[in-house]
Parts: sequence; structure tokens; C-alpha cells
Amino acid sequence: MGTTDVRAGSVRGPVARPGRARRPGCLAVVVVAVLALVGGLVSGILMITGHMPGDSMDTVWETPADPAAVEHGNGSWPVGDVLVRSRFDAVTGYGLRTGKRHWEYVPPGRSEICSTSAPDDSVLLLVHGENVTATRSEGCADVTALDLRTGKELWSGSRKASAKASAGGPVSGAVAAGGGLAVVLDTWTDENGEAVADGRRAIRAVDLRTGERRWTATVPEDCLPFDVGAAKRRVVAVLGCGKGGRTELTAAVLDPATGALLHNEPLDARRPVAPSSVRTALLSVDPLVVSVRPAYYGGTGVDAFFAFGADGRRTSRIESSGEHGKIVADKPSKVAVDGERLYAVAEFRKSSTSSRVVAVDLATGRLAWQADSGRGDTVALSVHDGKVTFLQQDRGSFTERLYVLDGATGEELDDRTFSVDVDHEAGWLGGLFDRDGLLIVSRYDTKGPGRPFVVYERW
Repeated sequence: MGTTDVRAGSVRGPVARPGRARRPGCLAVVVVAVLALVGGLVSGILMITGHMPGDSMDTVWETPADPAAVEHGNGSWPVGDVLVRSRFDAVTGYGLRTGKRHWEYVPPGRSEICSTSAPDDSVLLLVHGENVTATRSEGCADVTALDLRTGKELWSGSRKASAKASAGGPVSGAVAAGGGLAVVLDTWTDENGEAVADGRRAIRAVDLRTGERRWTATVPEDCLPFDVGAAKRRVVAVLGCGKGGRTELTAAVLDPATGALLHNEPLDARRPVAPSSVRTALLSVDPLVVSVRPAYYGGTGVDAFFAFGADGRRTSRIESSGEHGKIVADKPSKVAVDGERLYAVAEFRKSSTSSRVVAVDLATGRLAWQADSGRGDTVALSVHDGKVTFLQQDRGSFTERLYVLDGATGEELDDRTFSVDVDHEAGWLGGLFDRDGLLIVSRYDTKGPGRPFVVYERW
């Protein structure tokens, strides 16, 4: 009977070698690691360059380049499904989703658009005239109401202005649209700050769509109007009062039904704010917020925001510099008022100067929240439907990011990267709007051709 030899090496067949058996598994691990590394690098590059799906912004359309603009007459607004752009020479309407030009309005003759109101009920008021910057001309004496849905003129009239009216160049705050009214400032000043409109200092209201007269209000004696604004519940004028309008700035509230003066409150209860060394702007009519800044960059003087309540009485003074840093209000696209808060871009310094978005309570003047998203320069913001949208440019990579915050809490809701240079692509950034999933950027270029609108979408 045979026997089986079981000595080492006597059995034929494959011999298990532990080292070799594990080799395919190790190889797979290495391959996976390499792929993960490559994938991570690719994802990082896509995110940095603004091409990462779910994290990026893509261009939908952009308008053709325009010739160089001038400093006056510029403005841009989304109105329904139309994007409206005003320059010194024309007002143009573009389709919001297509970029197609729907209409264009050119003022008659050689008129230039000096300034505009903000739109109300799809109506825009234009102040225009010939030889705007000349020393001896009628200046910006004509007012036209424009239907922004069609680009058609609704009515046209004249302001009371003298031959010296244009000596200081075009002015802003001369007209306002709100609450169904067109409110017109019928007073201008000459180069010495003297009122020159037939000796009158009047504010006139007409029907916004028909131009039919409603009322005329005479400014208080020894006061001079600087800015006018209108809303459903009030008409407001920023006045310079005392010694020919040179002593103190006040905020006057008028009844929108009759023009009767309801309140005329000094901006500051303790120390008069003199008009001579500052520039004023009506940031909001309801709630009433007045911005006061030094007359020129680097100048001295009051640099603050003055807020007023529903009764026309002052509620707070918000200093530009404080715990939040320094609020930068050099462009309209860097400050906004919505509901009970002021939202603004503020600069602060750690190792270098950066900027953040801050929210300040209008009733108390206290900081509600601040957002230090990313690092770099915040170049523009907008507020809509309770959300704050802003652009920030990273100084290290020169990429730009879009942030969306909850207006009540400052909580971050969205964060995306652009694949293009939004701020410096062409001209200075004049407006930022976040509407129906689209981000709208408007620009004006005073040195060469620039694109009026570029529209982006999230992807």
C-alpha cells in the first residue's frame, strides 16, 4: 500500500507567499491616494479660478462697450424685467435675462443729463440742460419724466434756475420720485452759495405720471435746500439754515399731501453741523437717514450718519469710525439702508488693512453684527429681500468672491468664486443687484470704453 510523502517541498502546486499576495491591495491604495491628490488639486484649482460646479459664478450676458462717460448723469436700476442705465447723454433699457436693448431715450438738442431721481412706480425723473459745465448758461433747468417700461417721455417742464446756476457744475438731489409725486427743487445757488431762483426758495410737487401741479412749499426763511427726497409717507429736504444757509444743516419733513412743514430738526442737537465743510446725501427717506462727509478726501469735518424716527425726530448719530472700523461711503454701492438698519463696507486693520460688512441699528446707533468673510477688499454691497450681497476681492490671489448674508443675523448663506475680475474688468463699479438668481453689475468708465452691464448666474 502506497504512502503519501508530506515533507516540505513534496507537495506540488502554488505556494502561498504572504508578501506577494498583498501587492494588488497596496497598489490599489496607492492609486486611490494619487487620484484623490490629483482630484483635490483639480478641485482646488477649479475653486480658486471660479470654475467649480456648485461654488462658482458664470457670465450670462454683457452689453457691448460704450464710449467714455462723464461724471454726471450716471445711474442704474433693475425695474421689473428691464435693466435701466443712465449716462450724461442717454437713458437705455435692456432685457434683464437677454441683454437685448429694448429702448433708448436721448434728451433733446444738445442737452446733457445732469442728475436723476431713483425710480418710483417705473418712472424716472431726469434733470438736463445744454452747456451744463459752462459758466454762463441756463444750466440744468429742464425736468423730464420717463416711463421705464417703454422709454417714452411722460411729461417735461422747467425748474426755476438763473444764468449763474451752472457755475458750480451739475448738482444732485434736485428732484425726487416717491409716493406718486415728482418733487422738484426750484432753487439753485451761484458760486458764492447765494440763492438765485427769482429770490424764491421753493419745493414743488407734481403728479409723477401726469406732471399736474399738487403743491408748492416755501423753504423756511434764511434756509437753503440742498437735497430733496420723497416717499409715500413723507417728503424730506436737507436744508442749510442761518446766515444765508451757512450756519447749520437740518432735516425738514413735509406733508406729502399738502407740502406743509411738519418738522425741521437740526442734524446734531449739541453742535451745529455747518454746510461749508461737508457733503450731504439722503441715503433713505423712510426711514430717514442723512449721510454727512468731509467735502473732499482727507478733509476734516463731520463724518457720520444721522437717523430719524417716524415722527421726524432724531434717533441716533452713527459715526463713520468706531468699533466696526471706518465706514467707507465714497461710492453709493458701499452703503445701504433697509428697514431698521444701516449696512455698509467698513475698513479695519490687523496686519494690513482689510474691509468687512457691518450692520448698525438705526434706533440706537449700535453695531448689530459684522462679517469678516474672507480677506481682502469689499468692493460693493446691496440689500434685497432681507439679504445682504457683497463682493470681496482677495488681495493675495486677486480672485473675487460673492457672499450672501442674512440681513438680520449676519449669518453666511452663500459663498462663491468668480472666474473673471468683476471690479476692474472695465470701468468703475457703479451698482450691484441680486435679483431672481442673477447678479447684476453695472459700470461706468470715464477714461475709455466700458460695458454698462454684466450679468452672472450661480452654477
